[in-house]
Parts: sequence; structure tokens; C-alpha cells
Amino acid sequence: MSWIPTLGWAGWLAIALVPPLIIMLYFLKLRRQPVEVPSTYLWRRTIEDLHVNSIWQRLRKNLLLLLQLVAVAAMILALLRPGIRGSESLGDRRILLIDNSCSMQATDVESSRLARAKKEALELIDGMETNDAVMVIAFSDRADIRQGFTSDKRRLRAAIQGIEPTFRTTDLNEALRAASGLANPGRTSQMEDLNDIQVAEALPATLYIFSDGGFPPPQIDLGNLTATYVPIGSPDAHNVGIVAFTVERNAENETQVAAFAQVQNFGTEAADAGLSLYLDDELIDARQVQIDAESASGVEFEIQNLETGRLRLELEYDDALAADNIAYAGLDPPKQLEVVLVTEGNAALEAALSTSRVTELAAVRVARPSELETPEFGQLLRSGTVDLFIFDGCAPAVAPEANTLYIDALPPGDQWGAGEPSGPLFIIDVNRSHPLMQYVDLGTVRIVEGRALQMPGGGTELARTDAGILMAVAPRDAYLDAVIAMPLIRRTEEGAVPNTDWPIKRGFPVFFFNALQVLGGATATAASKSVQPGNPVPLAVTTRYESVEVLRPDGGAERLERGNSPQFIYSQTDLPGFYQVTGGEGRLLQLFAVNLFSDRESNIRPAPELQIGAETVEGKVNQKELVRVEYWRWLLIVALIVLGIEWYAYNRRIAL
Repeated sequence: MSWIPTLGWAGWLAIALVPPLIIMLYFLKLRRQPVEVPSTYLWRRTIEDLHVNSIWQRLRKNLLLLLQLVAVAAMILALLRPGIRGSESLGDRRILLIDNSCSMQATDVESSRLARAKKEALELIDGMETNDAVMVIAFSDRADIRQGFTSDKRRLRAAIQGIEPTFRTTDLNEALRAASGLANPGRTSQMEDLNDIQVAEALPATLYIFSDGGFPPPQIDLGNLTATYVPIGSPDAHNVGIVAFTVERNAENETQVAAFAQVQNFGTEAADAGLSLYLDDELIDARQVQIDAESASGVEFEIQNLETGRLRLELEYDDALAADNIAYAGLDPPKQLEVVLVTEGNAALEAALSTSRVTELAAVRVARPSELETPEFGQLLRSGTVDLFIFDGCAPAVAPEANTLYIDALPPGDQWGAGEPSGPLFIIDVNRSHPLMQYVDLGTVRIVEGRALQMPGGGTELARTDAGILMAVAPRDAYLDAVIAMPLIRRTEEGAVPNTDWPIKRGFPVFFFNALQVLGGATATAASKSVQPGNPVPLAVTTRYESVEVLRPDGGAERLERGNSPQFIYSQTDLPGFYQVTGGEGRLLQLFAVNLFSDRESNIRPAPELQIGAETVEGKVNQKELVRVEYWRWLLIVALIVLGIEWYAYNRRIAL
């Protein structure tokens, strides 16, 4: 208890005289007038009254006097401003960032980390003043503004209680950008809502981050935001998780599949865990694995006679996070593409499209350029049943309803252009990052002559010679057109002669195999695609399908329409598990999996501090600060209550 006097010595001297003056009033002798009465009954009351007003008589107990002295004492104490050091949340404008990423499902604290974070945030809401403004943002790898600035505690509690856990990874950047942008807007939300605080200029705000700190350091300037980090979770939390799981087909025996898994121990003690492998929900293998503290261990499974299926790996270990104890990997169903090659005759090209790997993926039909003018071929161009057209030295009058590859020819229309033939040409640059050019080496290729391409808008350069662009790909409505601006063979009076030695290079069949994958929509690997929760997935579906249906792990389904897009993009990947892409006839077209696979999320030990830009924010378990809690208001209320009782007692003539 401490005191803060509010008066000077003269004021306190005057206040000190008040209690004695009140007592003296009870000693004053009344001026009495003699009155004749007809009875002696009133003599006893008169004598008592004389005793009370005798100046030297000892003062009797009197309720009125006692109440008046208590009221004065309460007022004097109020002027001394008594108070203690207590805890109270500071800051008039607060932004609460609540982490709901996958690691916040950890159960090393009561219920879960997210439940603890919400509890801490609700306690802060309970301690806010009536004129405080608070914003609530939930974040994982994206920011979700649950409530704009408001002083309405009911709405703030509802916003916090409505935050649900996710399986996403964590990234604080978007949440900080949202907080920084919304901390100082011209206005916050509904103008008609009186509880929403309208901001006309930049004002400072306190940022509370309720998280375990499992994210990369955000590179952002906090500006007028003051960050407070509230670490959630036990420093001794331990976890063992699956951080990788994939399958590969044996190149020599394609019915044999190898499944590889990596299990990591994020704890400080060695772990003995069990692994169970399921194929289409049937147990096919089990292993026991020993993992040293803070290290990883690899496990390999051999699976025989398997062409397609769904693999699920389960980790049997009692730890704080269950979300990373299961992983999924699928084997895509086999696909048979429809490919049409239009050529006058090209042995090297036909050989590249006749390899065993190609024949597994596609059925290649060879046509002659003379067939381009026939009604049957025109109908084929418009049918949409062909996945890829390859035109060698020729082009149709109208672009087909499919992806295309042109060799020594340009797509119909005026979108593409090319210069006059020149040579010899030398390859000076290759876009190896593009899927069409993966593992394609053109460095030693010799070219007799070729042309320089002019691409349409949105095109991508694939290879360049000293004369200009040699190979490129560009979108056309919902399709892709790829162009190679050189002939593979030159037809002369003496016959066909090679124009390049590319067909005898190892990269030649690889390029056309890539073309089947990229332009035809095929996949060459056994493993289906795997992405982290929340990431979009481009679907490798042939152009014959205008719509597909995606079946989610929870049993729900969503239909996607192609529209003008060259490929389908699916983004509702919030749940771990298998997603099945089916065509209109119910045929399985693609299988992909969603897995956590994040070292940061699986390492659930809370970070002791955060690095935000150049600022280090220390972890603060208790987000409250010590402040002075004063009692003078309560003392004044007591004084008023006592005066009320004294007034009532005086009017009722009540005495002890």
C-alpha cells in the first residue's frame, strides 16, 4: 500500500480541524426557555437532555456522530490516494494475432496450444477498458481477419472463440502486413456501427502475438506497432514426426515400387517408434525404427506387383503432435494419351515417338499433310478427343482444339512470326527451368539453318541461338502451342538430308517424352503429386475434359470447369489425405496427396524470442504489466453511502 497526498500543509491543517469541530457540536449547550407543563412525565427526558449537553460530561455513544466521523475519515483517506501495485493490460489500441497453424494442435498444454492461446486472448479482452479498441487476426500461412477494431467485448469474444485449428504451415508476414495496414486505415469497417472505432490518422497500436514461434523470421518493418510475443507451449515439448514419404518405380521392373520415408526426432531423448504401411487401407508391412535425439532416420519399403494404389504410412509413438504421425503417397493410374503426328515422313521423329516409355503413355497415330484438307481430319481437329497434335513441316488452316507442337512451321493466325532462314546456328541459351527442357542438353547440337521466332504475348522462350529465339511455347485460349523454328531434315532434289545432329543426341527423345508429359498431360513418375496443406495443385488432365470432379478426404466433392484456362487448378487442399480427380464417366484421372512435411511445424518447442525485421521480441509469458491500482474512488463512494445512512438515522432519530 502506498499514498499520494493531494493537498499542501495548509489544506491538511484545515482538514484536520473538521473532526474536532464535529465533536464540539455535540457539546454545545442549548439556550432553553422556561415552559410550564401540566405533568412531571417529561422531567425524565429533560434531565437526560441536560446531561447530554453538559460540556464537561463524558460523551455518550451516538450513531449520528459515529457516522459523520466515518464519512469524514473516508474523505480524508480519498485525498491521500491510497493504492497498490497491481496488474492491468496496457494499450488503448491492440491487435491480437492468434496462431492457428498445425503445430498449435499440440497437446503439451491443457487441451491444446490453440485453446491456450484463445484463453490468454480472452483474458486480455476481459481486462480491456470501455474505450479500448481491439482487432483479432488468426494466421497460419495466410491471415484471416476475424474482427476489425471494435470495443464490443461480445463480438471480440465470439471472434476469438470461432478460431479453428488448421493443418497449414506458419508464415507471419501476411498477418503482419494485414495488421500494419489495418492499424491505421482511414476507417475500420461499418460506419453505422457505433462500437467500431473510426481512425482518421496513424495511431500507435500494441501487437500481441500468441504463437509457438514456428515460422521463418518475417522481414517487415513494424512501424508504429509495438510487438509483444506470448509464447504458447511447454519448453520441454517433444515430438517425432514423418517429414518425407514418396514412392518410386523400379526402372528395370515397373511392377516393383520402393517407398521411402524419413522420420525425425525433434526431442532431446532417443525414440523407439513403430511404422505401419498400408496399401488401400490394408496393412502390408511394419517396421520398428530407433531415432537418436534431434536426428532423422530413413526407412525403405519394397512393394511387389503394384501398378496403382494409395499408400498410407502411420507412425506409432506417443508424442504431443499427432498431425505429423501419418503420411500419404499415391501411385497415379496409368494414362493412355491420344497423339496425332502429321509428317511427310521423318524416321528420327517417328523413332522418338516409338520408345517403350512413350508407347506406355500414348497411342501415336501418323497422318500425312495431304489429310489436313479432308473433312474427316477437320472434324478430328475440332473434336477435342486428341491430347496432342505434332505438325512436322506443315500446319492446319485452323488451330485444333488441343495442345500442339510445330516443327519448322508456325501456328495458324498472325500471333506468331519468324524471320528468314539463316545458318549455321549455335545454341547460346536454354531455359532449363521449363518442364519441356528438363534433362535436355542442346549445348553441342549443330544446326545447318533455322529461323528466329517472334512470340505472342505471354510466350516463354525455351532455347535461343545466335540468330534469335529458336524454340518457344505460348498459351492459346485454353491450350498451349510450342514451336521449333528449324527443320529436322531438309528435302532436296537428292532426297532428305539432315538439318541438325540433334536426333542422334540423347536429349532428342527426352524432349519429345517431356512434350507428352507437359503438352499431352501425362505423368512419367510412379508417385502422385504431394503438396502441403493450403497449396494449389495444377491438375494434369487432358484437354478432352471440360470439367472434372475432385473427391476430398472428408468425402466431399467439388466440380471444376476448365473455361478458358489451359489447365485445372485446385486450391481447396486444407485437409491431409488423398484427393481423387475423376472425369465425367467416373474414371480416375489423377491422384494427389496433401501432407504436412514441415520441419518447422513438427519441431514444436516454442521459440524463446521472435526476430521481426531488425527487431528482437522477447517471449513474455504474462502479457500484463504492473500498474498502480488506486482506491480513492471507492473511498468516496463509501463516504457517500455513510452520509446517506447518517441522513436516514437523523430523520428517524435513531441512536445507540
